[in-house]
Amino acid sequence: MSRVLNNSKHVSEELKERVLSVVEETNFKPNLLARGLVNKKTNLIGVLIPRISNNFFSQLIEGINEVAENYGYNILLSTSYNNLQKELEYLNIFVDRQLDGIILAVTDFSDQHKSFFEKTTIPTVFMGQQLDKGKYPYVTIDNVKASCEATRFLINQKHQKIAILAGPDFDIATGDNRLQGYLEALKEANLPINPRWQTRRYHTIEDGYQAAAQIMSQQERPTAIFACSDQQALGAINYLHEHGYDVPGDISVVGFDDIDLASVFKPKLTTIKQNPVDIGTTAARLLIDQIKERPIPFKGNYIPFRLVVRESTKSWNDVEKPNYNQ
Repeated sequence: MSRVLNNSKHVSEELKERVLSVVEETNFKPNLLARGLVNKKTNLIGVLIPRISNNFFSQLIEGINEVAENYGYNILLSTSYNNLQKELEYLNIFVDRQLDGIILAVTDFSDQHKSFFEKTTIPTVFMGQQLDKGKYPYVTIDNVKASCEATRFLINQKHQKIAILAGPDFDIATGDNRLQGYLEALKEANLPINPRWQTRRYHTIEDGYQAAAQIMSQQERPTAIFACSDQQALGAINYLHEHGYDVPGDISVVGFDDIDLASVFKPKLTTIKQNPVDIGTTAARLLIDQIKERPIPFKGNYIPFRLVVRESTKSWNDVEKPNYNQ
């Protein structure tokens, strides 16, 4: 039967007709894994992300799936919830099942990750982090530059007291890189750096709410907040509204990502727009190039970003100055 279905060796027309008749009558479906063991291809791509509930990651999946389907691949999706051991477990499952390739959304590239990828030869593409060393390509944006641009925008709006809601300590891109860009912009403008206006939390609305509460509890308060994700920005605005602050009349807020809610929330959110669908499609094409053993000219692949100005920001010259320190 396998010779008929795979058309691998010559068989008589009589035998071919008998086999195909049985296949049609029984609705037989070949075992894809078994076929993969023979052909050394499963036409499956493993995709590992922190969580599907984040709109940014769900759009990444759309981009990956669009390209994968065009090339005849299916994706096997897993979510790690930023649990290192779970992430390593899924990566090993991908290898054990002989998947054709892996796309990994990286938050923290640990020593365990490094050890895993030093030992495996499975084609892999990383998303979300700039990995200067290693044999695999990555797709991301320039997080330092984007964060610096967002902070400069607030500085150009005459804000001198600017807080940052950065990502968690383990997240290089949204934590370290975006904090770095913020600090570079402040130093460039010779503005004071206040460690009490810096928080490191995860990207949820609740985390943004708590981060804003922490910052606004200080005796000296900022006139603007740069949040390193839209979720944190929306949480911060919720806190500010609930505690009598007008956005942007009393305090301006900038987000990062331009998720769907950013353009419908009140006030509409000024934010850094990156395109997760483009990140996903680029990652999928790079992976398929690896699978098909095509040359990949660049390890680092940067997707464009831009600042989208909406209603949540205002020049500090144009507002009535509240006395925060009363």
